[in-house]
Amino acid sequence: MMKRLITFLLALAAALPIAAQSDAAGLKALVDSNRVSFKYTLSAKDRPQIATGGTVVLDGPCYHMSTKGADIWCDGTTKWTVDSEAKEVYIESSTGTREFMVDPTAHLDRVEGLKVSDKQVTGVYKEPSQGAAVAFKLTSIKSSPLTGGTAEFFFDVSALGDDWVITDLR
Repeated sequence: MMKRLITFLLALAAALPIAAQSDAAGLKALVDSNRVSFKYTLSAKDRPQIATGGTVVLDGPCYHMSTKGADIWCDGTTKWTVDSEAKEVYIESSTGTREFMVDPTAHLDRVEGLKVSDKQVTGVYKEPSQGAAVAFKLTSIKSSPLTGGTAEFFFDVSALGDDWVITDLR
């Protein structure tokens, strides 16, 4: 469920600068042609103590998602999932933002109370198969031209100490 929720949030944030654009192809085109960044918070509706938040930056096929306890870096071909506290890194092949931009409107029917303004997006995402409801809020949403670079989306494992566990799944 969390992967679907993140997919929806990323697509929704990408759509905010042109809220009138509602088709999946338009959302994908917007992300493909712009750098998009935002802050997010997620919390379980039935368990408010279960919450997280972080930041996301999308730039063409590259992205960086930072949350409490973990970071995901993707340069468009490789994805690094980094848990700094546990000192673990998982490396996987990736198709970049295409992993979650297949059909960004596929989950709109699962959102209740969606409110979109030029400053934030809020709502409740419901996953019927698991009976879960997650409140979300996106803020500080910005869109700018693509940078074209991948350096800021690359995670260099060679700089890590011997106490880190690096699992390369490629």
